[in-house]
Amino acid sequence: MVANATLNGLSRRHGVKVGAGSVLSVEEVALAVGQEIGHGSVKSAARMNRAVVLFVEQVEQANRLVETGITVGGQFVQVTPLTQPAARITLSNVPPFISDEFLERELSRHGKLVSPIRKLMSGREKKWGTSCQSDRLTFP
Repeated sequence: MVANATLNGLSRRHGVKVGAGSVLSVEEVALAVGQEIGHGSVKSAARMNRAVVLFVEQVEQANRLVETGITVGGQFVQVTPLTQPAARITLSNVPPFISDEFLERELSRHGKLVSPIRKLMSGREKKWGTSCQSDRLTFP
């Protein structure tokens, strides 16, 4: 029960992923992260989908790990966050002569597109047979 008490209050923002697809052990990664931010700050570590996932005490520590990375066995290893900040955008009543490529080009000036444009059909469009389209994209 005491072990669970230390995990209360942690979110995905406290988590980082290390060495996706690598052969690094959980122990090696946990020790390297502990050297970077302090061993007592590592709250949990496990292998998940061929990567090592760790949860640390504070969000700032997770952000620091992502910015600096870690060194395991003399090799630099990239650290990625468990969360990717993104915003979902829905465009409605887009005329059919405006292409998806045009929308992607114009919207990519404001950030990287992380998902393809998907067409959504509303019940009214099917019933009335209008040619309006609604597009949905996700930005980081």
